[in-house]
Amino acid sequence: MTTRRRAIARAAVTLASAIAFTGCLVSSFHPIYDDSSILFDERLVGVWEDRESRVTVTFSRGEWRAYRVEYVDRTGPTHFTAFLTEIGGRRFLNVRPEDGLERPAFLIASNGIIQVDVTDNELRVRELDYDESARRLAAGRLNTAAATDLKQNVVLTGDTTAVRKWLAASLQDEALFADWKTLARK
Repeated sequence: MTTRRRAIARAAVTLASAIAFTGCLVSSFHPIYDDSSILFDERLVGVWEDRESRVTVTFSRGEWRAYRVEYVDRTGPTHFTAFLTEIGGRRFLNVRPEDGLERPAFLIASNGIIQVDVTDNELRVRELDYDESARRLAAGRLNTAAATDLKQNVVLTGDTTAVRKWLAASLQDEALFADWKTLARK
């Protein structure tokens, strides 16, 4: 695998690692936002850190209503584009590899799904729980269109409307979400 491909592949999973993925992830082919649902919360802008895991996440204003995200861990920095949206009264970040990069043939950039809760000094984040999602998918009980890729990641395959509807219906199902991770404003 080339250095560029490794960097792109790392970009697809790195922010998820910041919030404690155990190796596999749940993502979506389609974004979880549409033009009318994009929000911008100025409180996200800034530097956030998890001192225990030595992770720093910097949010800055991107183009239009996007965020530019720099994630730094022991392996170095990785960059993303993120959009904030609200589903069922809860806020989610749609995170994908940085916009504007040329991708090699056959590489599909998916959309990470991260629930967020932000105050002035604390950012709580959590993702869909991979193990529970994979179990439900295998048993035919995930209740949304999905598949696994070659690395056994769970990829939601429904369109934006279908994924948003499924997320809204899933919000009360705590087993479907990983534990909250907390980052402090630096």
